[in-house]
Amino acid sequence: MRSHHSKLVSTIAAGILLLGNLSIATPTFADNHDAANGNSTEIQSTENKSQSSTTTSKEDSQSSLPQSSTEENQQIKVAEQDANSQTGYIQESTEQSAGEIAQNIKKGNVNDQDLINHTYQKIDQTNGKLNNVIYVDPSNAQQQLKKLESESKSGKPFYGVPILIKGLGQAFKGYPNTDGLPYLKGSTYHYTNAFVKKLQEMGFIILGETNFPELGLINITVSNLNGIAHNPWNLDHNTGGSSGGATASVAAGIVPIATGNDAGGSLRIPASWSGVIGLKPTQGLIVGDSLKPSVVNFADTQRIDDTVTLLRGLMDQDHAKKLLQPVPKNLKKVKIAYSLTSPVGTPVSQDAKNAVLNAVKFLRAQGFDVVEQNSPVDGVKMMQAYYLGALDDGSVADFIAQQKLHRHLTAADVTNGVVSPMTYALYEASKKAPKNVSQTFNDELKLVHQQMTVFHKQYPIYLTPTTATVAPLNSDPAYLPEFVTKMLKIKELPFDQQMQLIYNSWLHGLSKTPFTQLANIAGEPALSLPTYVSATGLPLGIQLEGAQGTDFLLLELGKLFENNQQFIFLNDYKTQHSETTDRGQVKTTTPVYGISNLQNVNAQSEYDNSVEVLNNQQKFTKREVKKNSQQFLPQTGSYGETLLVTAGLTLIGMIASLGVIKLNKRF
Repeated sequence: MRSHHSKLVSTIAAGILLLGNLSIATPTFADNHDAANGNSTEIQSTENKSQSSTTTSKEDSQSSLPQSSTEENQQIKVAEQDANSQTGYIQESTEQSAGEIAQNIKKGNVNDQDLINHTYQKIDQTNGKLNNVIYVDPSNAQQQLKKLESESKSGKPFYGVPILIKGLGQAFKGYPNTDGLPYLKGSTYHYTNAFVKKLQEMGFIILGETNFPELGLINITVSNLNGIAHNPWNLDHNTGGSSGGATASVAAGIVPIATGNDAGGSLRIPASWSGVIGLKPTQGLIVGDSLKPSVVNFADTQRIDDTVTLLRGLMDQDHAKKLLQPVPKNLKKVKIAYSLTSPVGTPVSQDAKNAVLNAVKFLRAQGFDVVEQNSPVDGVKMMQAYYLGALDDGSVADFIAQQKLHRHLTAADVTNGVVSPMTYALYEASKKAPKNVSQTFNDELKLVHQQMTVFHKQYPIYLTPTTATVAPLNSDPAYLPEFVTKMLKIKELPFDQQMQLIYNSWLHGLSKTPFTQLANIAGEPALSLPTYVSATGLPLGIQLEGAQGTDFLLLELGKLFENNQQFIFLNDYKTQHSETTDRGQVKTTTPVYGISNLQNVNAQSEYDNSVEVLNNQQKFTKREVKKNSQQFLPQTGSYGETLLVTAGLTLIGMIASLGVIKLNKRF
């Protein structure tokens, strides 16, 4: 029988889910919640001769002008030159930071409407290969732009900058709300949460949602509902997860910033595998986030300055006063520990070790005291407790199945593509969870926090690989077949054996990314930096982790790496290598540490063409996008969920009086 605790948690989490308020929900569930909406979506395709009520094109201008006289023809020619100049400026601006783009919009150097059109064109051009965007709504973007233009430009550091938000845990009214579950396809948010509202207050224009795995449970982005998110460095590899669509969008140069969330590495893992900057802020620092270990909302970027500005704008000011620590005046007095050892005893690739050792060499050359020292935390014990927090995901998935499918989840739902094997396994284990599960988890939280607090007194910064390997192939499964077979029969096992099977099943994925979960359990900030590219042409990040409240110290260190040309981004890397494959892979023979070490060799590839900018005068017409290749974005629309919403409203009041496990999504 399901324990009393499990029933309560399941009911409450489900109520929150249905209400769409991930910021209040159980952390495990919160990291995934918003993403599920990605399946009902519309995307615009470019058709040169289609009509658009919101875009003024060169063709429109020509058709409205007489063609009879030489003077009139000359005026048309001048207008065409001006339009082409503006198009070129927009293309150039997309290589700038988000802050620089906003300044150019404010100065009138870039037309915000043209920039939005240009970004949608890039999405349409690349999504067939990447499958990074699962939903767009140009009509809504127009409404946002109209509202923005009626407001003051002051106090909006990202005025007019296009942005994509994660389809999980970041509620935006009218956008899909599916959690990646096929049986929630068509569900939409009925409200906008505090995090997304803050983005709009900062001047961003939200264009769509990005891809994520079912419930955000794994460190790669693939699901029955939304398909695979391909890595822009090499389409045969995954972009990482669970904020994989976001990082692919930034890495491919579609948008300068894309948001995600992180409960076990969901921002940092794909940042490492896609070659961008990924910060997980201190727990509770961001508006709408809980102070207890749970999901943290933020974003991936390509500039430290953008990351700093975004962090300042998204902070909960009351929490910031309690949490933030001052940045030391002399950074070089900050002692740094580094580790090359997996906390769960799994192998660490030579690439990951090389990335860290190169960073150690760089930091020592800058005058830092850097020593090798592992963290004091028992990684296996921590992860065993961590997975207890994931049980709620299974409970919630089953509760929703009862509402939508009018039955409980079964093993057949795994083979039929209704849920992932882990979602089913977590549901079955949740039914047998003992009453002390929450206490076991909370005890581990307390212990890890105490251990890391002591550790950071001696070593304020902890340097590790962000990931133990480069990005896996898309053919590499999240769970090995032998464990999928066992999970289908998990119902027959006692609880302790169920949890051991869950740990063993997750280990295939965890072995690639064992370094990120510590920061979540400890509630600490961690920053992934794109400093390394393997000999196979795939990026791998290093991670800097600090004590709670040292977010800006991490960013100061990140700026040091950036100023010394230690970052390697996809566009820079491609232009330095001449050989590429038809899958977008850049061929090389030796690892690369920092852009300053790249050889000056021109490079173009078929994938370069796939991301090149379309003519700014092209217009959009709606079409569906197919997952994996022929991008498909279902149509927008609100579907009645009266029963579910009512249930959620009724149950929210119970949260304050109940102690539930505060652990977000697995990744």
